[in-house]
Amino acid sequence: MADIKTPQEKYVCTLSPALQKKAETELNEKSAWRDRDIQALRDMISARPDLNARTDDGFLLRFLRARKFDYDRAFKLLENYYQVRANTPEIFEKFLPSAITHVLDKSIVTALPGRDKEGRKLLIFRPGKWDPAAWPIYDNARTLILSMEKVIEDEETQVNGLMVIMEASGLTANHAYHIGPRYASTMTNIIQEAFPARIKGMHFVNESAVLDGIFAVIRPFMKEKLKQRIRMHGNVYETLHALTGNEVLPTELGGDGGPLEEMAKEWKEKLQSYEDVMVESNKFGMLKMGELDVGRARQDSCMKQWLRSSFFYWKCG
Repeated sequence: MADIKTPQEKYVCTLSPALQKKAETELNEKSAWRDRDIQALRDMISARPDLNARTDDGFLLRFLRARKFDYDRAFKLLENYYQVRANTPEIFEKFLPSAITHVLDKSIVTALPGRDKEGRKLLIFRPGKWDPAAWPIYDNARTLILSMEKVIEDEETQVNGLMVIMEASGLTANHAYHIGPRYASTMTNIIQEAFPARIKGMHFVNESAVLDGIFAVIRPFMKEKLKQRIRMHGNVYETLHALTGNEVLPTELGGDGGPLEEMAKEWKEKLQSYEDVMVESNKFGMLKMGELDVGRARQDSCMKQWLRSSFFYWKCG
């Protein structure tokens, strides 16, 4: 794993004045305190030798924003972020764009270019295009979470949030069969407790009775906050347009953004360009026992050196 003591890249705010004001009002973010807040979270990480986390300013800021600059809640979110990666190899063992080309080729997950009328990023998920005989359901989950990782890099998305639109046409009982309690628990836990994003809504279109059975499995794992952000639209796209506007939505959903297949190709290219970033990011995580012993030995050595130097200063000062 990568060493936690990596060079720190100084954060430079790219938010517009209006978004800075929104971040202050909704997220308790104050530019004068930002450096202090980031350092406070970094100090909490340093106190945990088993947690080899990224500590660059921009990365830590995602967690602070997602938890409205509450240090304890932001740290818990970051801890969960890495813990779920250690506990869920089905998704995170090959957590790279190169491992999900087959899913992207089917246009199952697409982050739409541009933003909706509220500045939110929109992801379209089309599970009905998945052939359960071709690959496991966790490949779809990996693609969705990797896409979220990419879009959350943008500060505007960190402040305005994102929404997932599930286009449910083509869902069958065979698809529903693969959504068991473990999968449902894992995905809801990641979305609610282990990912640094403001999930502003989950919208379903073209849904059928099959979705009722899927929700019967998923709903027990949802918190009330997430339940309240779910909307069913059927094939009445106007109710979706009222929330997002028409400009960013694809033609297939009655929007003016163009064909979804073209958007999906564009998203595949963008996500594939993210490979090197994820290779580096995947080097961080929860330390295993052997790695933890090495880390503790390094800490002990540093502490002894510090004590010796302090003693020398005291004797000679």
